[in-house]
Amino acid sequence: MSAAASWGRVTLQPLTDLLPEEWRKFYAYFRDRELADWNGAKPIKLPEWVFVRVMLDEERGGERFGFGIFEEHGRFIGSVELYELRPAPPAVPREATLGIMIGERALWGKGYGREALEAVLLWAFELRSDPLWIVRLRTFSHNKRAQRAFGAVGFREVGREPGKDHTDVLMRVTRDEWRARREEALGETGSPHERE
Repeated sequence: MSAAASWGRVTLQPLTDLLPEEWRKFYAYFRDRELADWNGAKPIKLPEWVFVRVMLDEERGGERFGFGIFEEHGRFIGSVELYELRPAPPAVPREATLGIMIGERALWGKGYGREALEAVLLWAFELRSDPLWIVRLRTFSHNKRAQRAFGAVGFREVGREPGKDHTDVLMRVTRDEWRARREEALGETGSPHERE
């Protein structure tokens, strides 16, 4: 397996490299009611083999860039993805929507999500051969923990969208904003990893 990007205690691996036991865990996350609620979805009912096939087809078709999140001991703990690519493939995408899920509740609030966000932005804005220009996201207004993590890595609120039973907070970060923040951090510490 080759790492797409690493930050602090977290390493991102392409979803296409997940092992069967990691796919089983990933599938279980998508069937979990609480995780689905935090993502504004319903637990999936697809058989596992269909779930895996759909995810891999979307990856291979260039519709999304998905990564498994692995903690410092090599354990799969969640996923982060860039989807809703604009312009759509086969054009070179310059914008994407970000989604993240830490599936292991025992690790919530321990900084793994923030480190995974740092890693995926490093990949999107620097390591990718054709860097993205903008990464955007939406989160529930009541999900303060997620908003703090997003803000800590450079996302800023750009609007709110009221819904039927909740309000979404719209956030984004540009490559230029991310690079300026990173240069400032490098100037202070010499390495972004020393801040962890």
